[in-house]
Amino acid sequence: MFATTSALFYVVQDDNSKFNIGPNSSFFILNVCIDTPAKYITIVSFCFINSACRTSNHTILQSWITNTVQNKQCSLTLVPSHSYEISFVSTIFNWFDFFMYMNILMAQFDMLLVEIVSDLLITFFVTRYYLGENKNNKNKLPEEIPLFSH
Repeated sequence: MFATTSALFYVVQDDNSKFNIGPNSSFFILNVCIDTPAKYITIVSFCFINSACRTSNHTILQSWITNTVQNKQCSLTLVPSHSYEISFVSTIFNWFDFFMYMNILMAQFDMLLVEIVSDLLITFFVTRYYLGENKNNKNKLPEEIPLFSH
């Protein structure tokens, strides 16, 4: 997939191309021209940091809200103010993330690739953490578990 995408960019990259890559004078995010390598690197860095926050929000906070706050069978005693605070912060982040995500993705096609790669990397590290790569973990999963049983 990556090779095909790279070949596509090579073929369509010319002065009249609709698929610009990297910093250029027609690349705007929130009305800010991303025309220098420093600005472009800042946007790419933001994408990676925001992907880490998004993945943490979805895999940690949303799971906690679902399994603790919204679970009627949960026997934990929760502090209501903390529960509201975490729920509100999660909701506000979801809206901020959606707004920035759409602005970045619609600005230029290579930002889609940056978002996909950053999401995959962050998801890989979070999944690896949850699967317990620690050798001392007593609940370690076997090396191979069939995804579907016959």
